[in-house]
Amino acid sequence: MNPIRQNPVSWTLASTVALAALLAAEAPALAQADAAAAPPMLSTSQIEDIVVTARRREESAQKTPLSVSAISGQQLQNLNIVRMEGIAQLAPSLRVTQASGSGNAPAIYIRGIGTLSTALYVEPAVGVYVDGIYTPRPSGNTFDLPDIAAVEVLRGPQGTLFGRNTTGGAIVLTTRAPTEEAGLKADFSYGSRNEIIGSAIVQLGRIGNSPFTAKLSAQTHSRDGWVEAPGYSPARWGGALDSYGFGGAIRGEMGDFTVDLRGRYNKISSYTGWETLAASTVGAAYFGGAGNTYGPAYPIGVGPRDYSVRDPRTDGKSAVETWGGVLTLDYAVSDAFNIKSITGYTKIDQNLRGNIGGGSTRGLVANPVVPGQNLEPVTAHVTPNNPGIQKQLTQELQLLGDIGEFNYLVGFYYYDEKVDETITTILNSPLSPTLAIRLNRSTTYAIDSKSYAGFAQFGWKPSFADGRLELVGGIRYTEDKKTLDSFSTQTTTTTTTLTQSRKDRWDNVGWLGSASFQVTPDVMLYARASSAYRSGGYNAPTVGAAPFDPEKAISYEAGVKSDLFDRHLRINLSAFQTDYDDLQVNGYNIATNTNQLTNAGKARYRGFEVETVVALGDFRIDGNLGFVDPTYKRYILAVGGVPTDVASLAKFANVPRWTYHVGAQYRLDAGDTGTFTLRGDFNGKSNSPTFTLLSQAPNTAQVPLYGKESNYSARLIWEFMAKGHKMRAQIFGENLSNNRFITFASDFGAVMAGTYTRPRYYGGSIGIEF
Repeated sequence: MNPIRQNPVSWTLASTVALAALLAAEAPALAQADAAAAPPMLSTSQIEDIVVTARRREESAQKTPLSVSAISGQQLQNLNIVRMEGIAQLAPSLRVTQASGSGNAPAIYIRGIGTLSTALYVEPAVGVYVDGIYTPRPSGNTFDLPDIAAVEVLRGPQGTLFGRNTTGGAIVLTTRAPTEEAGLKADFSYGSRNEIIGSAIVQLGRIGNSPFTAKLSAQTHSRDGWVEAPGYSPARWGGALDSYGFGGAIRGEMGDFTVDLRGRYNKISSYTGWETLAASTVGAAYFGGAGNTYGPAYPIGVGPRDYSVRDPRTDGKSAVETWGGVLTLDYAVSDAFNIKSITGYTKIDQNLRGNIGGGSTRGLVANPVVPGQNLEPVTAHVTPNNPGIQKQLTQELQLLGDIGEFNYLVGFYYYDEKVDETITTILNSPLSPTLAIRLNRSTTYAIDSKSYAGFAQFGWKPSFADGRLELVGGIRYTEDKKTLDSFSTQTTTTTTTLTQSRKDRWDNVGWLGSASFQVTPDVMLYARASSAYRSGGYNAPTVGAAPFDPEKAISYEAGVKSDLFDRHLRINLSAFQTDYDDLQVNGYNIATNTNQLTNAGKARYRGFEVETVVALGDFRIDGNLGFVDPTYKRYILAVGGVPTDVASLAKFANVPRWTYHVGAQYRLDAGDTGTFTLRGDFNGKSNSPTFTLLSQAPNTAQVPLYGKESNYSARLIWEFMAKGHKMRAQIFGENLSNNRFITFASDFGAVMAGTYTRPRYYGGSIGIEF
């Protein structure tokens, strides 16, 4: 048996201990060298460090005792990463794929935990924070990334400092702050399928003689699609998008008091290219036969075909507008006492239309819209209209400081959210190879949520260990209150109306304990245990359904962070185990024809991660590796009305066991001509199941796997000066092997439909900065 598969945590812990022993053997010599002289300034060939706020205070990523991948704005620019999905290659155990309702809403998985749905009643397991404000819905994260100063990927549960809905982890985005000096950074890119990306960041500098500085930003992004929709222009094919956005910031520093106000707006329209991957026997006979008899053709089978007939009852356009603002007040009374207030407001206004069944034709129905005219448009699933609005107000108060050997953070958090959504769907369910019945359904619901939390974290660096040892403990209490009001009307040959109103309350006590030891100034060992909590909620589209319970997690982790050979080699290792109780599992219920979250019982996730950088003069290699091995310990499902443990049959849909990335670059200094950087990258993910339980999604037996991800990319970057201005130009190619795998799939009973990744594409960009 493969020893890694048998017990990956034990294997990795052994490796970590072995490495730690080797490093410890070198500790005296390294410590003496450090005592003899202060560390010199880094040379350009050494590995740089990034300051992170993973513990709600600024500190070096290499000194932070948890698994955090720090990504700089320069890395995003060099790799031409403009949307959230691009960062997946830069952190182990991170997957950013397509969410169900919109092809441009990111579904984020960390260490195998995440959520695919874009419905507003679903709260993801990975929290996304923009300038300290929680953005709780995937469709709220459809913006581009032109103004990002840094990205932090916090892997594993973050329940104490980041709170609810971080049982998988958190992604922290920080936008650029206004600067004292005026300046401009502008970029323009053009690529395959008429992809145009333009962005500008204007630093306005200090405003007169006031203590305030200001900044403005803007971006636009458009491209044609690649999944042909007959009768539509390429600008409306599947995969097409058109977006723009604006941002602004004002910052004032008045001695020990700082005011920081930031806002952003984004609007995006997009089209998803659904294709029919498989079908039941009667589904294939009906839709295939109708396409052959009445037309147009309704192709069924594994693709990609990059072709899908769009149902005439929808234009397939998903539109999302987002607004966000944050006011941060910071008063540094002294080193021992600092008070910070973070007030945030966000709004999402979306309408996610789509031909989710993957095709459309004309067929016979038993209950036509016009009596006597039984031939009409048919598809397995179409959403003609799905408007929704989400609004939230958050307030966080932090009290923090350092007192001698101790540091502390005490905080209070308030969250107030209102969600209103209407989901209109039309489903054609075959009754025979030649006849179907049409189901029209419209569900409107409103959910009001309030969450209250108090938290505290204390750290101690005892003097007897010369500040090399740190012990940290934390606790958080959370109380969630939710109300639901829903109304549903569905019609086949008769009309059924359902209503539901209820109130629920959940609470949780979360905790954290960690210990870290600085073996040398450049080597740290750490171990931590923590818990996290994901709120309970409602399956709002299924009117009358009972609420699902909170998901709870307890995580154990150990690791080492090291910068070796005068910061020319960085190796970070971590091993983890996370135990989940009432794991929330997302899936389509073919009995009710609705998407649902259910509590799966107990699950255990084990794995390890490696991050490394090698810097040899002008040559640099970076890479990461992640492994996760999840197992259901208990999964109770009603089988024939009898509660049955189906843990041995259940799979972890959309969870690849392996994630990996390696990149290499060489920088050539050409004197007055500038510098040239040639870079190549390979990133991939192993295969993963398309289903959780085959009995609930029988068509997935025909397409049981998403497909292996293997993406090769290459780019040449030229940086030079022109009339005193910094200039840059780049040519690039992405997905050079044209690897096409399924990004999302769902079994609707009659058919199984899905989407594929983007084909190979090329482009070039140019930028200026002064």
